[in-house]
Amino acid sequence: MRDFFIFITFLGGCLAASGQQQPTAQPAPKAQQTNSDADAEANLNKTAAATIQWDKSTTAGTKAEVQLLEKVQANGRPSIQYRLKITGAPPNKLYNLIAWPVTAPQPATIMEGLAIAGDGTVGCPPDSNRSCARQFKGTELRLTYTPITGEIFRHALVSEDRQTRIFFSIIPVPIIEHNNSCTLEAVRLSRHFELALIHGRGFTPGEQLNLHTQSYQEAHDSQPKVDPAGEFWAILTPFVPARTRGTTEVSAQGQSCAPKLSFEWGSE
Repeated sequence: MRDFFIFITFLGGCLAASGQQQPTAQPAPKAQQTNSDADAEANLNKTAAATIQWDKSTTAGTKAEVQLLEKVQANGRPSIQYRLKITGAPPNKLYNLIAWPVTAPQPATIMEGLAIAGDGTVGCPPDSNRSCARQFKGTELRLTYTPITGEIFRHALVSEDRQTRIFFSIIPVPIIEHNNSCTLEAVRLSRHFELALIHGRGFTPGEQLNLHTQSYQEAHDSQPKVDPAGEFWAILTPFVPARTRGTTEVSAQGQSCAPKLSFEWGSE
């Protein structure tokens, strides 16, 4: 198991999904690092940095609100459906829907020809001959997921002229714990939690935390600094040698709060 903090340098501010440059992340230098280790770490940082900045890459003045419609059980797992309400985006354009599931290495277009109605809802026009007509012709878009715990679903609506970009993400079944004014969350960035993103909120801006992570007997301690918004982020790779599944415990000790959480990783 390894954990390390990410220091993000942005080149632009939008992602390749919208035809623009992806943000990169710079980890702290490490001694005696092999080329393969460096490449693997760079990929982890790239995925984490893009996820952290995903919602923030939205065109200024626009916003996506994800509204829960239905939550039921299907074959012992939750099936959760959402609708979108968009504000601030031009309604006279057609939009492509981008998706980046945790099982894919990069974002991709999954639906074309969507339109934003006057009330902000998103749907497929009744006269459409684009790919959205296969499922939603003349009806409102519905996003339905059968998630596992902590799994993030990253999406974007990108206008065909690429001038309007509305990024949003959903974690239907979050792994999050509260303590006083603080929260600690573990975000699943790969199917079996080979890669996790730890997100802390509500801490005192500028304070230095004591972060402790442990999987089996393998433990790590570090001291991240909280940003001006009261947040911190860390990448965690919880797997340990000779183990195919296990539990990782994470705690963050601040001046006024000390949230803790745990999550299961490995094959199901």
